[in-house]
Amino acid sequence: MGAMSRKTGAAIDFPAGSMEAPAARIAPTYPRLVPATEAGPPVRVTWPAAVGNALLEMPWLVWSLFDAAVAGLGAYLAYHLLVWTPEGAWIRFPLWHTGLIQAACLVLSGLIFGLYEQQTLLRRSRIIARSVLSIALAVGLAYVVISLFMYCVQSRRVLVLAAGFYLLIAPTVRLLICWSTPSYSRRFLIVGTDRKSRMFPPSHGDALSRRYRLAGYVAMDAVEVGRDLGGYRVLGTIDDIEQLVVEHDIKEVVVGPGPSRNPRALEKALGCLRLGCRVTNSSTFYEQVLSEVPLDHLEPNWFLFADLKHYREAQLIIKRVLDIIGAVVGMVLSLPLWPVIALLIKLTSPGPVLYSQQRVGRNGQIFRLHKFRTMYLNAEQDGHAWAAKDDPRVTRIGWYLRRSRLDELPQLWNILLGQMSIVGPRPERPEFVRELSSQIRFYNERHLVKPGLTGWAQINYPYGASVEDARRKLQLDLWYIKHMSLELDLAILLRTLGTVFLGSR
Repeated sequence: MGAMSRKTGAAIDFPAGSMEAPAARIAPTYPRLVPATEAGPPVRVTWPAAVGNALLEMPWLVWSLFDAAVAGLGAYLAYHLLVWTPEGAWIRFPLWHTGLIQAACLVLSGLIFGLYEQQTLLRRSRIIARSVLSIALAVGLAYVVISLFMYCVQSRRVLVLAAGFYLLIAPTVRLLICWSTPSYSRRFLIVGTDRKSRMFPPSHGDALSRRYRLAGYVAMDAVEVGRDLGGYRVLGTIDDIEQLVVEHDIKEVVVGPGPSRNPRALEKALGCLRLGCRVTNSSTFYEQVLSEVPLDHLEPNWFLFADLKHYREAQLIIKRVLDIIGAVVGMVLSLPLWPVIALLIKLTSPGPVLYSQQRVGRNGQIFRLHKFRTMYLNAEQDGHAWAAKDDPRVTRIGWYLRRSRLDELPQLWNILLGQMSIVGPRPERPEFVRELSSQIRFYNERHLVKPGLTGWAQINYPYGASVEDARRKLQLDLWYIKHMSLELDLAILLRTLGTVFLGSR
């Protein structure tokens, strides 16, 4: 098990990756079942599907500009529909002010509720729910800004009519994209038939199964051709790969861990670049599609090329300064809630208001984490246990505190002390760390950075109640450590506000 030694910060001791037997040593038990030209013909792509897929791939900034334009147009139409005099003298707040403020509030609300995440465009329910939540919050914010900060009176009908126009246009465009994308799945091939190379899209959720379609596998040896691997055929050998790309309209070639160390396989796969294909290894493909690091495909050399961001001094200094500012502002804003929360805890169950517990921090250092108590007194007298969604040990008020994350407020003090950051992997108890590090490879590498009050795993995955949940969260934590930046931290903070408003983790 690779680990960062606690407190000393010793070098990571990576284990050698296990390798399966080469394909050439497998007995010829799989006859050629079907010619490559007959296996899964490409689906005819229509222009709506092509346009929808192109829009799906647009960055969030383009979508935010689209929303801002729709909001501005809505405000313009609202002014002209509601002006009852030729001069419009009864509306004293300028049109461009209204459009600009409502557009800015809408983009901010969209970031909070995850409206610009690609996953949103893949589900109709998310499109509708997040669009309604975003415009509702935007209208409220715009009215508050205009009334309280600009000392002006704005017609509520102007804001509501602009919001109605947005709900008529923007969600409709998104729903059309959602409707069109299933017929435009990017077809890809996997080079390699060993266990670590196999990837079955239906098991990986919307991001993979709806945007990508596995055409089949490419083997290193001819005896594998025609073999069935979980419902997908081995279409040919590495020598046939360019022909397979043309025949099956392949957009991406994914090279498995085993073939990626084979010079001949790499040479043949890279030949697909001139056919307009994207050629990547399985880890990069998985990360790009799902925004998490695949532990099943992870090898020690991943850390050599990942360029983890935990060492960048300038970024760490800025992050620390922002942590201090954020913690101070958070404590000042939340301070009126502290006595109310303390009183509710006291009234609903006996015991102290605050709860302190040992947690594992950066480089394995142990520190005491503070929380508002959400469990009954002596709830863990029989030993540590996983926190579940409907944990019977949680008090009535504790359930609401956990759901709203208000129980985490005392950790602002841990941030001021430098033991935690606002954004990072959630700190775990030493007992669980010892268990999980013995069962999950690279688990201790999540301790390369300071733990956080919130994190990438927290906004993308619910409560963890098993070793498998810990694996999924580790995949998300490693992705964050690889891509950590101030921009990503801001996005996580905004999405955390959305989870608080929606009352879920």
